[in-house]
Amino acid sequence: MKKFCALIIGLAFCNIAGSQDIPIGTWRTHFSYNSIINLADAGNKTFASSPLGIMVFDSEDNSLTTIAKINGLQEGDISALHYNDNGGQLYVGYRSGNLDVITDTEIINLDLTTDSQVNGSKSVNQIFTFGNSIFLITDFGLLRVSADGFEVRETIREIGSGREAVKVYQGVTLGDSLFLATEDGVLATNITNNVNLADPNGWKLFDSEDGLPGISFEVIFRLDNQVVAGASGNGLYIYGGQWTKITTLENAVFKKARTLSTGALIIANEQLFELDNTLRLTSLANELVSNPMDAFKKSTGELFVGDQLNGLVTDFQGSFQSLRPAGPFSNDVFELNYQSGQLFAVPGGFSSVITPLRRDGGYNLFSQGDWESNTSGNQLPEFDDVTDVVDQRRLNRIVLASAGFGLMVINDDGNVQIIDENTAGSPLINTNTSGKNLIVPAISGAQNGLWVLNYGANTPLHFWQDNDQWTSYTLPSRFCIDMVESETQLWMIVDPNRGGGIIVLDKNSGESRILTSTAGEGSLASNTVNALAVDRQGFIWIGTNRGVSVVTDTFSAISGQVDAVEPIFENRPLLRDEEITAIAVDGGDRKWIGTTSGIWLFDPQADKQLLNFTEDNSPLLSDEILDIAIDPISGEVFLATPLGILSYREGATRGDNTHRNVKVFPNPVTQDFQGTVGISGLVRDAQIRITDASGKLIWKTRAAGGTATWQVRDYNGNRAESGIYLIFSADDNGEETYIGKIAVVN
Repeated sequence: MKKFCALIIGLAFCNIAGSQDIPIGTWRTHFSYNSIINLADAGNKTFASSPLGIMVFDSEDNSLTTIAKINGLQEGDISALHYNDNGGQLYVGYRSGNLDVITDTEIINLDLTTDSQVNGSKSVNQIFTFGNSIFLITDFGLLRVSADGFEVRETIREIGSGREAVKVYQGVTLGDSLFLATEDGVLATNITNNVNLADPNGWKLFDSEDGLPGISFEVIFRLDNQVVAGASGNGLYIYGGQWTKITTLENAVFKKARTLSTGALIIANEQLFELDNTLRLTSLANELVSNPMDAFKKSTGELFVGDQLNGLVTDFQGSFQSLRPAGPFSNDVFELNYQSGQLFAVPGGFSSVITPLRRDGGYNLFSQGDWESNTSGNQLPEFDDVTDVVDQRRLNRIVLASAGFGLMVINDDGNVQIIDENTAGSPLINTNTSGKNLIVPAISGAQNGLWVLNYGANTPLHFWQDNDQWTSYTLPSRFCIDMVESETQLWMIVDPNRGGGIIVLDKNSGESRILTSTAGEGSLASNTVNALAVDRQGFIWIGTNRGVSVVTDTFSAISGQVDAVEPIFENRPLLRDEEITAIAVDGGDRKWIGTTSGIWLFDPQADKQLLNFTEDNSPLLSDEILDIAIDPISGEVFLATPLGILSYREGATRGDNTHRNVKVFPNPVTQDFQGTVGISGLVRDAQIRITDASGKLIWKTRAAGGTATWQVRDYNGNRAESGIYLIFSADDNGEETYIGKIAVVN
């Protein structure tokens, strides 16, 4: 067990997702809360969990805040919630089997799995309290945890048929009895008088002699001092000494049930029902309740529903409304793209064998600290599996690419056009006419047009000019899946399933060449290439499944000998044993390299490691990095993972030839600030000196692009004393200079 003490007062969590900039050296999450799986009622607060975090709705001020790993939760993949009114504590269960306890002042992480001897799934399916115990309903049975010291008192496993471990879906108490809905049927025991719950002899498995079939039961609840259990495809049974079948929802597929003072809420057949104490069933239908996952009803009658598509749905103000923090419409991310001062996130896409993923279409846009979603069937026509996006500001439009539907042009005036094999003048080819299989894996904006890949076509590359004229290119391979553009060339990744390597195209002559791991013909670390990036020197950085290669002599790429180099770090090829998944270059020409085991930041030459983030030392919920995009103005680095988007602000931005709008933040620096001061708007790679008022040198550094950082310490590591400090900035020639001030108040 470990404790994480957070700055939490009365469960008022700080939510910085909607702020425009975050401090240097800090994180923020960009999760979707459109899919709400579990709810907990805490009076004027409602806790609603998505798989990745918890949304808190306060009905007193209508505020929405979020709690995630960044706030102190030990992980993602939340599977159960329960609020204990007596202790004022929120219990958070995970699919891993772990438990968090959230109080007014701290988040307590309970590691229940490291020393566990349970094999197989440990997922927590439900949490409830009885007396001084917290009961965890799990995939292997039950855990009883003390509510004061949070110690595991009993592991209750071998209580199923044949005294084997049994998956338990739900539990309910009635008087001194505990009833469980399990995969083996309904079990019951006495829960008081210090009964040993781990003793299989203390449990009764109801059978046909009791009026109950020996099949899996998924839901169980109280109804007017009786117990009701439900089995999918078989219906509901009520217990009064003997089980009796109810002629209600006889063929339903049950998902969850919750006891009310006047009856129960039942989720079945992807619908929400209320069953009152007289066994009258009412459908609680609304267009916003499309796929309910959990629900509760307050004593005053307000209904709260966790919906898989529409977030937290409630009628607390009369009519139904959907409550969601700003965020993407889903946590599926295929690609991130930062352009025109905005982050575009698209869900994708295609699989490793280049088949469409069949994900809902549209795109997400992050701008000025807020998210906007545009989805198929809502703002846009059907256009699934979006792979890429280009913002063509000069034409007042954006263009989306799809693994199946071709291209979509969205004009600022709202006009939308789909470009596919049936569009007049379009050279795009659907290589499998049995369905929507026109796969455009990537597009890239150019000065006067758009580069378009058409996977599998005889002419797999096209340039679509602003005047709607098309130029098509044949290539050494028809199976390119991604590309980046340098000043005079286009570099493309060849599908590893089709031979792999990369293709380079001379944009002026149209000549092209394939580069592979063969000496003189590329010398790549591997033919399995996953990522490409161009740095400030014009070098091509290539991420493979066996580390990183760099093409430094791009002028010989078309006709000369090409031997990529492998940067050396710690006396061996850079990340040689890592699967490289993404590479991005920040304003300081530093290299952000994503892998399947975390993300690294290296200096411009990649011979010095600056940062390494994993699940263990950061808010990342997954070590697998799918893509990286960087805001060149703020230096915020956006990371796409299989479990959503997070971002980290580093001290590197794009620099210019002059100082422009220099900003020092924060200024003044107060005693409670223990972070990093950022100085932005500097001339590119400026030399920085910080002195006290008398001119004594306190610190010197070099800007990373247009930003320099200061830890508010001198060369000895001591905190700078209160006073006014001078900032001197100059380029290497000493011609472009700037002088500023910063105040330190301790």
